[in-house]
Amino acid sequence: MSFENLTEDHRPSRPEVFLDTSVFCCMHKGPLFRDRIHRVLRLFRWKGTSSYAKVEYGNVVLAQAEYYLRKLDNFGSLAATLDFIGNVLPHRYHGAKITWSFNLLQNHYGTSDEECTERARLSLRRLLKLGVAFVEKQCDEPVEDGTACYWARRGVIRRSDGRLTWQSPECDRRNKRCTLDEFFDANRETFLHIKAAIDGLPENETTLQLRGFAEVIGEALDDPAFLLDYSPGCRKLADAIIAVDGRAYGNLFSQNIAESNLLTRVLNQVFFYLPANPDRDVMVRTT
Repeated sequence: MSFENLTEDHRPSRPEVFLDTSVFCCMHKGPLFRDRIHRVLRLFRWKGTSSYAKVEYGNVVLAQAEYYLRKLDNFGSLAATLDFIGNVLPHRYHGAKITWSFNLLQNHYGTSDEECTERARLSLRRLLKLGVAFVEKQCDEPVEDGTACYWARRGVIRRSDGRLTWQSPECDRRNKRCTLDEFFDANRETFLHIKAAIDGLPENETTLQLRGFAEVIGEALDDPAFLLDYSPGCRKLADAIIAVDGRAYGNLFSQNIAESNLLTRVLNQVFFYLPANPDRDVMVRTT
């Protein structure tokens, strides 16, 4: 099951492609990502995703945008905000904060810090105003909605003070807001196959996230309502939920190789992989 570089004469065997959350996030990165994404999407007549991908997009992109907007308001300065993120923020937060500050903040130019700050502020507000609809706008309708996720419908909200905010899900079984337990039951065999594939991996190929999938699936086999508790259940199984929601698609496009490589094998999908390094271009696993 090896990968090959995507060639100019590649013709997909099926006309539809399913996009996971990582692709939507990479659309906010620079041309090294966007150009390759567009090259893949041009191959297909139909582009789809899962409503649950909107939740993950919110947790990654919109949460960062809201954080940066708060910092811009606190400091009143783009330069001071970037200085804080790079030099003051505790190191354990650096990875995501610095990556997304580079993509969402550092491309705002002007003749002064004041002008740059205002442009950054307006850009972040536009991003939050569009909210999870960004995901929908990249795809054809209808978006797969097997879980009927409440937070995907809720999206960004406007608070009483006018501030736009993304709130990560706060769900538990005592206040059921989705059909994730029913979705799991309806696709029990598929989740069983995913768990079996993970359990059969050599230790050096099993990531922390894959082990998390197997654990949560094991719990849900006995009690599907376990998934309705967000932090121990739904959250840890997110990428697998999205993949199973797109099981009818013949092709999947993702930047996450370790998890998507296994999930697409189980679901018998062609895997279009977007490496971070553009020297590796786009890679395809067809078998």
